[in-house]
Amino acid sequence: MKVILFLSSACLALASFFSTVEKTALSGTVTSETGEALIGATVSVMKDKAALQTVITDVSGKYRLELDSGIYEIAFSYTGYATRRILNVPVIPGRENSLDVRLEPAAMLDEVVVTGYSSPHLIKGASSLYGSGRSAATADKRTAAAPDAKVRSEYMKRDREVSAATHVSKPKPAEVPKTEPTIAAPPPPADYDEVVIDGETKKVRIVFSPETYEEVIEIVDETEDDAKAKEMPAPPDEGPGGMVKPRAGLLTAGEWNDLHNWNRHWADLLADGEIDEYQNMYGFYPKQRYTVMLTNQHDVPIADVVVQLRSAGATLWEARTDNTGKAELWAGLFDRAEATGLEISAVVDGATHEFGAPKPAKEGINRFSIEAECTAPRNVDIVWAVDATGSMGDELAYLKTELLDVIGRAKGRNPELSFRMGTVFYRDVTDAYITKSSGLSYDIAKTVDFIGKQSADGGGDYPEAVHSALEEAIFNQRWSEHAIARICFLVLDASPHRSPEVNASLQKSIREAARLGIRIVPVTASGIQKDTEFLMKFFGLATNGTYVFLTDHSGIGGKHLEPTTDEYKVEPLNELLVRLIAEYTGIETCEGKLQIRFEGDPQQQGEPWQALYYPNPASTQFTLELPFDVNSVTIYDSEGKAVRKLEKPAAGQHAVIVSDLSEGFYTIRILKDGQMQSGKLVVVRA
Repeated sequence: MKVILFLSSACLALASFFSTVEKTALSGTVTSETGEALIGATVSVMKDKAALQTVITDVSGKYRLELDSGIYEIAFSYTGYATRRILNVPVIPGRENSLDVRLEPAAMLDEVVVTGYSSPHLIKGASSLYGSGRSAATADKRTAAAPDAKVRSEYMKRDREVSAATHVSKPKPAEVPKTEPTIAAPPPPADYDEVVIDGETKKVRIVFSPETYEEVIEIVDETEDDAKAKEMPAPPDEGPGGMVKPRAGLLTAGEWNDLHNWNRHWADLLADGEIDEYQNMYGFYPKQRYTVMLTNQHDVPIADVVVQLRSAGATLWEARTDNTGKAELWAGLFDRAEATGLEISAVVDGATHEFGAPKPAKEGINRFSIEAECTAPRNVDIVWAVDATGSMGDELAYLKTELLDVIGRAKGRNPELSFRMGTVFYRDVTDAYITKSSGLSYDIAKTVDFIGKQSADGGGDYPEAVHSALEEAIFNQRWSEHAIARICFLVLDASPHRSPEVNASLQKSIREAARLGIRIVPVTASGIQKDTEFLMKFFGLATNGTYVFLTDHSGIGGKHLEPTTDEYKVEPLNELLVRLIAEYTGIETCEGKLQIRFEGDPQQQGEPWQALYYPNPASTQFTLELPFDVNSVTIYDSEGKAVRKLEKPAAGQHAVIVSDLSEGFYTIRILKDGQMQSGKLVVVRA
């Protein structure tokens, strides 16, 4: 079973609010008309039809918005359901503001707008219906005056055309006749709305209170039909064709980073000639590697800086520093030519800094320091490029659940970052289309909707149009000019076609990905062969990425190729991808501290819990600050072997000795109450 699984579990794009007004939060649950929790529903704070802040619901349909106190317009949307906008939603400081919403199918409704919402149902556990916390006695003094605000429904024709943000490349053009959709007549708007109060669905309407000069909410008496409807059991969680929807976390996977295992693993593969066949097959020769780490005068990493490897005035390779200040540069990657007279330079704030001749990666990291401000981009771009040929069909049912799970949780740990997401589906040159894409966007609902409309078909022969997918993902997506991370997850189960033209296209895309700072992270499914495995490893090496592969431990799908690695750790695929995104987006503070964030209760206020560690890189020891007691802290080397372990460390500071460890990359993993979070540590020799 391939990997389209994980894809649908991530979808999110948000912006943070910064204000001197007292911060509080709004949380709740989004459900369907049957009471089923909607996983991955988009909840947005709106202004003039633009989303100021957006979150998505978790696996329980819950959401949480960090807001200043005030009055807001909140929009709720989900693929296949009518968008619901609720106006005048009060967020009151010092209270647990709660708003549960039920969405209706979009067969006839495109959008429902609720105006004049007051706050009774926003105060979780409140004994009265009044958002200001009035007593029950005051609540009884409501009037039966006609409400001056009620639900209105706007019925709009569904847009059946491909949006401007969607790009489709086909082998040949085809005329598709356009037909006008048939729209059923809408029912009359109701004079009440349904909200959840103390866990029960109530029919309410807005009325005016002459005593307080405020609009308040009045409960509408329940009818006999309403009471009977409550007794009906909710239907099972079913997908298309009556199939039960899969939950996230079923697939198992491993990760192997050849950059982190360069001297102990990759050098051996190069020396014994084991991969010569695959290097010659695709024209990739990852041998002449030069690693650069760039920090400012305070040893804080400088991210997203253009770094070049030059020879005799010509640029051999260009890359960008990642969130740790590291960049990977290559000579002779596509032609095996031995480079001479090498020099490294970097461009920071428009100024070029020359660093002279570098040492090769086998001798260590080239560390340079320059004067620069302590700033880092906050944008995160993620594109999912997915093989949609027939062999991937059994995974498409998992797409939405896994994608929402991965991106939603990654965003939840990094609320200060601004996520965009895009997708590229690809087939082959003889199929109905070669590539079909949805552009990078903050509108996650649109991305999810696009994914939901895709299906697997075509293919038939083993090779597929991988080169076309990379061209679409790298050259046609509008990647952020400044970002802390740009990631392209390439999900596939077959190799590209073999021809000089295809090889040239792959090389061009990989060179451009490195230049733009896009990490290619292949995720290989059952069915791949050894040549595909090494090509994917080449992609990860060249772009400062890594290699992810599904394993047989889940018992799902066909037989998976045993990876060419040493020891590796088996993880749930969604957990692995969330971990990678967190590692790629972690930002060191201006005090030189890196964060390891923990997911808290989404119904509780406050920032995610976080541990801190510093300095990074470390030469003799580093300090770990824990905000709470944890079960364990384990440090793994690049081969997945535990080299340090702290059992049940208490909250506070802990000095961890690393002077006896080899220079290289390590992973810090902290276990607390079943939740595992991680961070990257670099050990260098002073």
